[in-house]
Amino acid sequence: MKKKKFYKVFILKIVPLFVLGFSFGVIAIWPGLVSGNNRKCFFNILKDGRDGDIQLKTMLKVKPNYLLKIKNTRNTYLKILLIGDSCFRNF
Repeated sequence: MKKKKFYKVFILKIVPLFVLGFSFGVIAIWPGLVSGNNRKCFFNILKDGRDGDIQLKTMLKVKPNYLLKIKNTRNTYLKILLIGDSCFRNF
């Protein structure tokens, strides 16, 4: 009986709290995530760079310091984070 109560509490209280906290955390890090234009920028860069050949108009959307960081990074996950930074953070 106690296991059922634990799972009920876990699903109804802890999971929604975790999802809410994760959502607020991502929005706090990338405030431009809620804007449609910034998401379009992110997906266009990913789609254009998927084949390894990037167009000039896509490179002009990203600031030069981010281009250097992205080029010198070998970790794919970090590259996606840097692309997200270039689109979602408005410096």
